[in-house]
Amino acid sequence: MNNEVELKLAVSAGFAAFLSQEISAFRILSQKTQFLANAYYDTPQYFFAARHMGLRVRQADGRFTFTLKTDGKTLGGLHIRPEYNIALDNAQPDLPTLVDTYQLAADWRDVTLQRIFSTDFERRCWLVECGNGVVVEIALDQGEIRAGDKCEPICEVEFELKQGRIKDLLHFVAALSLENGVRLSAASKAQRGYRLAGQKNTAVKNWSDSWREFLHAEAGAGNSQQKLTALFQLEQDLIEDTFALGADYFAADFVRTVERIGAFFNLYHYYTEHGALLESVLHARREKGQTTDDGQDALTAIAESNARLLSQLKTIIRRHSETKLNRPALETLFELLQSAPYVKRMLHLISLSLDDTEQYHHGENS
Repeated sequence: MNNEVELKLAVSAGFAAFLSQEISAFRILSQKTQFLANAYYDTPQYFFAARHMGLRVRQADGRFTFTLKTDGKTLGGLHIRPEYNIALDNAQPDLPTLVDTYQLAADWRDVTLQRIFSTDFERRCWLVECGNGVVVEIALDQGEIRAGDKCEPICEVEFELKQGRIKDLLHFVAALSLENGVRLSAASKAQRGYRLAGQKNTAVKNWSDSWREFLHAEAGAGNSQQKLTALFQLEQDLIEDTFALGADYFAADFVRTVERIGAFFNLYHYYTEHGALLESVLHARREKGQTTDDGQDALTAIAESNARLLSQLKTIIRRHSETKLNRPALETLFELLQSAPYVKRMLHLISLSLDDTEQYHHGENS
């Protein structure tokens, strides 16, 4: 069993050439291109999906691997989750052997599995040494998710930490000259596949209720770290929900557009009105020895970004109110959420939101 630690970006189709040029400045230990064919399985009742798990058979270079990805921790595009793997002789999943190998729940041996969806893509992969013993595997995936007659494109980059600490991974990605048209993605290929297959229909969430729930929970939160983590989780969920529903859904209705832009306004207004929250988190981390001298720089960058975002949201709201045109307002919002400065702001927030960066030290002996 391994703890997989990776950061994922959803990117534009033109990102590939930019990425290979960007990482050429680092020491590339190895690189390869391969085609990965993946079939995801579950019971007819979606037993594993209900428990936030994924069962996958992957074919690569003529070899088959059966993988169980379990529920872990997700902060923005940062994924930390246990993963179990066994080699297979063919493309048929072998759950009993996986159960026996890792001493998983014995009753899983007898469940009936069926194929739910597939993810097939080309992966361009670079193993990069970033300095100070930090090694990151960068994978550019381009292909498609297919469930029955429905199809959805894959275009994303995963940065997997092979050696070093999570803060090293965050610093590496933040230092890249990211172009616009990218965003942190918390949705795995499996989550997208289940949604495409119809197992997880995108529900329309009432974000006014979610905001009130956050304010109620915030009042009872024990410390500033818990408050920031809850706030970050709310933002992450709001972003994923916005992109899952899509601009067309909101543009079709004036009230939907107002409510969604208003949800982001509430978020950035809270950040700017509660600047002391970030200061308190940084102070607590310093007392525990969990941050370095660049913590203050990160905090300053977050504060400046939050103020800028609030100003941009005010402009979007004003123009939308004047013109009553939904599409231009939403296009501006979506562009903002997929901008390089927004990605780097989220990376700083992830760093502050982690309970203890050091406990996720990752390397050959971890």
